[in-house]
Amino acid sequence: MAGCCVFLRWPSASPSRIGYRSLDDGDDGPSPAAVTTTVVVGKERRVFSVDQLVLDTYPFRLLLETAVRKEESKAALFVDVDAILFEHILWLAGHHDRSSSSLLHLDLKEIIDFYSQDA
Repeated sequence: MAGCCVFLRWPSASPSRIGYRSLDDGDDGPSPAAVTTTVVVGKERRVFSVDQLVLDTYPFRLLLETAVRKEESKAALFVDVDAILFEHILWLAGHHDRSSSSLLHLDLKEIIDFYSQDA
């Protein structure tokens, strides 16, 4: 399945370290205990499996309020932004302990509007 990624927590002493990897590695995805949501991003419809705890963080709440497309699918969220922006927000969420807290409080609404896809 080309272009699919899964967002996982890395096993470590720090529960806040999270990341994602491509599903193309022949793996079956996250462990069954992980609660994930399928997120389809952009015109190219890149598929991500994102931990629900990640979706509850500030940047993702704002992203979902701003750019979620209303499609008839209970199995996935459809987000109308560039996939690179989505990956960058994933990276910020996973590295918030190492980055300045002000990075997560940028004017994300303006950035999301700029990278929103035309339907």
